[in-house]
Amino acid sequence: MKFEVTAYSYDAAAHRLHFTASGLRDGMRFTVASHVRCLKDPVTPQNAHLVALVALTEIFKRPGASGR
Repeated sequence: MKFEVTAYSYDAAAHRLHFTASGLRDGMRFTVASHVRCLKDPVTPQNAHLVALVALTEIFKRPGASGR
């Protein structure tokens, strides 16, 4: 999976990282907007990218409406 985090913001009070990512997976282009709860503040863009990677991995593990 190749992706890029296009935008992110961190809500320190709620400990939530809101992010938008787009990229390619299995030859298909995707865009995802989601949020995740963080135990620590993602202080660098690399940390935000890693948090998004974990979230996207979980999202793509779920079966889709088509069963894939």
